[in-house]
Amino acid sequence: MLASDEHEYMEQDGVATYQLSGRLGLAQIASVDPRTHASMKAKGVTGFGIDQWIGSRGRTLRFELRGVEAADKVTFSGFGPAERFTAPTGG
Repeated sequence: MLASDEHEYMEQDGVATYQLSGRLGLAQIASVDPRTHASMKAKGVTGFGIDQWIGSRGRTLRFELRGVEAADKVTFSGFGPAERFTAPTGG
């Protein structure tokens, strides 16, 4: 989960979004993307900054990484209909 202490409401390509800014530790990447985790660990990366723009439907529209040797800027668009599902229960 993104450890965020900053957020800002804005529009991204005419879509209402919230921008979240925070820092991810290397261990947080392991469960999300093991290949990226292994690559970053091999390079000695311990964490990095991230900005993420989330639309009103909870979809990531864009994210940018910073503070690592390589930089990624990704924009998502052309989504199909939103999927419906029930939230998981604890236990």
